[in-house]
Amino acid sequence: MASAYIPDPRAQHFWDLWSFAAKAYTTQLKFPKDSVAWDIFVIYKPQLLWGETPPEPTVWLQDLNIAHGTQYSLKLLQAELEKWIQ
Repeated sequence: MASAYIPDPRAQHFWDLWSFAAKAYTTQLKFPKDSVAWDIFVIYKPQLLWGETPPEPTVWLQDLNIAHGTQYSLKLLQAELEKWIQ
């Protein structure tokens, strides 16, 4: 169901069953103590190289209603994606 947000085949959608990504993003994005980076949208510019940890995101949005990062909205997500989609 979550992949319906962005049905474009160029978008990658992942289910983080064991919380590997949530743990990595919680640290990388410096989430507040007792918060977990889930329900986030992470956008990377093309051609970034990945290593053992994700590269720094070009843009990230959160849909958690916390005072950290940029709050997700469909309009904002669309505007950010339009900068990179050609």
